[in-house]
Amino acid sequence: MQVSIDTSGAQAVARFEGTLGQENQDSLLAELLPLVDQRQAQLIIDLARVSSIDSSGLNILINLVTRSRLHEGRVILVGPNKFVSGVLEVTQLNRWFEICSTVDDAVQRLA
Repeated sequence: MQVSIDTSGAQAVARFEGTLGQENQDSLLAELLPLVDQRQAQLIIDLARVSSIDSSGLNILINLVTRSRLHEGRVILVGPNKFVSGVLEVTQLNRWFEICSTVDDAVQRLA
């Protein structure tokens, strides 16, 4: 899993690439939790290049959203592919997460 984080704008944008799962859970949470632990923090997670996701990957996303909500912040997922969208639908997490099709749409939603 490769992650690039852009904190230059009003919202942080994390771009994930590869498999989102157990093998990168600890490092991703260590890197991203400080971003959402700030009061009213806004984080956009670009999933367009995530090839697959497992239960640990879902746990990462759930942790980020839950922690951000504790601090009155928001996390928006962007551009999940067909496989990731299917996992979110089967688990019914697509109803719980905020999901946009593009980063620009997410930025507008957070404005």
